[in-house]
Amino acid sequence: MSKEKGTQKEHSPMMRQYLEVKERYPEFLLLFRVGDFYETFFEDARLVSGALNIVLTKRSNGSSAEVPMAGFPHHASEGYIAKLVKKGFKVAVCDQVEDPAEAKGIVRREITDIVTPGITFSDKILDDRHNNYLCAVAFLREGRATIAGVAFIDVTTAEFSIASMEPEGVREFLLSLHPSEILISASERARFEQLKQSCSQELLITELDAWMFGEEQTGEVLSRHFKTHSLKGFGIEGNRAGRVAAGVILQYLEETRQNRLHYITRISELHGDDHMTLDLQTKRNLEIISSMQDGTLNGSLLQVMDHTCNPMGARLIRRWLQRPLRKIEDIQLRLDAVEELTGCREMREGLGEKLSAINDLERSLARIATFRTMPREVRQLGISLAIIPSLQELLQEAASARLRSLAARLNPLPELARRIEEAIDPESGASMRDGGYIRSGFHAELDDLRSISSTAKDRLMEIQQQERLNTSISSLKVQFNKVFGYYIEISRANSDKVPPYYEKKQTLVNAERYTIPALKEYEEKILNAEEKSFALEARLFHDLCAEVAGQASLIQTNASVIAELDALFSFALAAVQYGYCKPEMSDHRNLEIINGRHPVLERIMSDDEPYVQNDCLFDEKQKMLIITGPNMAGKSSFLRQTGLIVLLAQAGSFVPAERAEIGLVDRIFTRVGASDNLASGESTFLVEMNEAASILNNATATSLLLLDEIGRGTSTFDGMSIAWSMSEYIAHAIGARTLFATHYHELAELENRIPGVVNYNATVVETADRVIFLRKIVRGSTDNSYGIEVAKMAGMPAEVIVRAREILAGMEKRDIEIPLDRPPTVKSMQISLFEESDSRLRRALEMLDLDRLTPIEGLLELQKLQDLARSSGGF
Repeated sequence: MSKEKGTQKEHSPMMRQYLEVKERYPEFLLLFRVGDFYETFFEDARLVSGALNIVLTKRSNGSSAEVPMAGFPHHASEGYIAKLVKKGFKVAVCDQVEDPAEAKGIVRREITDIVTPGITFSDKILDDRHNNYLCAVAFLREGRATIAGVAFIDVTTAEFSIASMEPEGVREFLLSLHPSEILISASERARFEQLKQSCSQELLITELDAWMFGEEQTGEVLSRHFKTHSLKGFGIEGNRAGRVAAGVILQYLEETRQNRLHYITRISELHGDDHMTLDLQTKRNLEIISSMQDGTLNGSLLQVMDHTCNPMGARLIRRWLQRPLRKIEDIQLRLDAVEELTGCREMREGLGEKLSAINDLERSLARIATFRTMPREVRQLGISLAIIPSLQELLQEAASARLRSLAARLNPLPELARRIEEAIDPESGASMRDGGYIRSGFHAELDDLRSISSTAKDRLMEIQQQERLNTSISSLKVQFNKVFGYYIEISRANSDKVPPYYEKKQTLVNAERYTIPALKEYEEKILNAEEKSFALEARLFHDLCAEVAGQASLIQTNASVIAELDALFSFALAAVQYGYCKPEMSDHRNLEIINGRHPVLERIMSDDEPYVQNDCLFDEKQKMLIITGPNMAGKSSFLRQTGLIVLLAQAGSFVPAERAEIGLVDRIFTRVGASDNLASGESTFLVEMNEAASILNNATATSLLLLDEIGRGTSTFDGMSIAWSMSEYIAHAIGARTLFATHYHELAELENRIPGVVNYNATVVETADRVIFLRKIVRGSTDNSYGIEVAKMAGMPAEVIVRAREILAGMEKRDIEIPLDRPPTVKSMQISLFEESDSRLRRALEMLDLDRLTPIEGLLELQKLQDLARSSGGF
């Protein structure tokens, strides 16, 4: 215990109680219920005061010292807790669990809820169109190798999955999930410190005791939860590391008092063969779910494609766009379903209407199963279930196999829908405090209690009328408050008329309050009936929630079907509104796009400047397209549009083109734009080379490579050497379909040297005083980058432009001639950097025999010579 907290004897009984609870939950902000407030003390109070911008006060702790304290009203706690959790804090809620009036000594308190970024059901924290993942990572030895297992769960939707991978792939996988919280073994702290340092996004990492990651321990937890002897039925038996991670998650949920987990009924494994893996740089460069400019949805592919009608579909289409399919059969099923919805307006509009009337079954079920719900949410779930029969009827004549299959999987649960309709009053509000949410006629005993209470209240009005006659006091009133119960109030002006049998209860400034035997009798009847009525109503509602939770598996199946129908509907609506075509999918490596468009840019551009359509062709004669041309001419847009068209096709969507034939792609790799990672000591060029190296090490012959301006981060000839060498390596060693956009128009020479390499360029029209970019990609190369013209368009001062043209003219007189008989080497290009008079430097370079070194070794040696020349004033 810290010196600030002192010893237990120095504190009052309540503070000792607080410290005992805090000792069990040291990693959590402890919200301690005191009367109508949740209070925090000591360091927690300082943290809460700063995070919520509320006053930090002090209270006596029973001795001479004072304790820092900060708190907020319990009735507003959800909003305050949401703010704390959004800032990365984990919160433990300690409530009073007995009536203070009946407590003998200190009021008993217990932890009633724990909220962390990865474990929350609050609408004030959650985004209904995003999943909220809690992840766990475990490492197991398998032979001589180490395998990483990752499990992730969204407790609000019951999605629970595992995957296994090489340890080097964990960072990429976790960041692609955007988890709210990651569970690791304390023994792996060093490994994850490196992960946190290399990430731009904030990661909340929770360390757990190493024993929780034992294979036997986690196996028992999984078997106990799913009530099975083995996990073969879930298809995860062979994934040892993933199973351990899944068991860790369930243990953590139990430790954080999430003890109503029976609605989590299934667990699945992510297989790399089923879905295309998209690394972070590809997701970022293609702007799939967020814009590179500001990180928001605006300007992203998701914004264009998401026309879903409910949150379940919105979450699914986000996953589909990030996990395109790799099996033609699965892709074709989606495409056929989208085609039918595109062609049948009546079915499409009917589907949209019904989907819009269905609420978020996944999250409603989770809140209902954990008794965190309100009656009107249960009623809305019942209404949603009642819509399912008409949804099935709409789809029963569907021609596509996928729509028929989805319709067959729906289960409307008519008995449960009917019971919810009979139980919940349509007028039930957002609060259960005043009762009245269970329908009259649903339960006889509840109706009787309500009748007693209602009749007794009528009797009270009779008493009021009778006493007015008995006392001749016309202003006499029978009233009620929670402190004094029912009473008769008489003004002081009429106090001389009060009968002797009136018993005084309270004296006010202008009135007196009394009771009489008849009033006491009916007060007891009313209060007893109301108390019993509220208790019975709460029990009936609890039983109804348990009944709903008992159908969790079937409700989740309905939810998954409805989400998929919604995502298919969204694809169909986008196809109709934007004029997309159905792509032809095949197993070969050809790729042909006729009049393709960028799905996002064409929505942004105005009618005055429509998006310029472009073709793209890969076949046996065209495997690598070298695209030259200036900035602003459309090279990068062409690369991105090709990647997005392939991605959409393999996600099962129609695509923005006149016609498209897509040979299946296993992965899309991109290297676009300039960025750095200064926090980890990585320059722009090093980041570029890291990303390029990852592509070369992971791409296969069936991948699609989108490379833009490789080598721009270093000197011209170093960069051109790397770009040339990479092109050769891709063409000879990998064979992947590649779009290579570059300013190095010297690379056009590759077409004459390597079969399958073909030149294209972004067309430009030069006039007397300006350059016009047509943004049309055509056959052939260009020998001009038009950089000075672009600088002029950007508003560069005129004298800078004039001087730049003078310098360029001078440099072009000593332009480098690249021999046609062989590609340039590090030696041949670097020697050209120096004047003929630098004979000593030339001799030094020749002695190095650079042609026998690898490009990287050669560049390092040349760098040493250049540094030596600078430091000594020349050779």
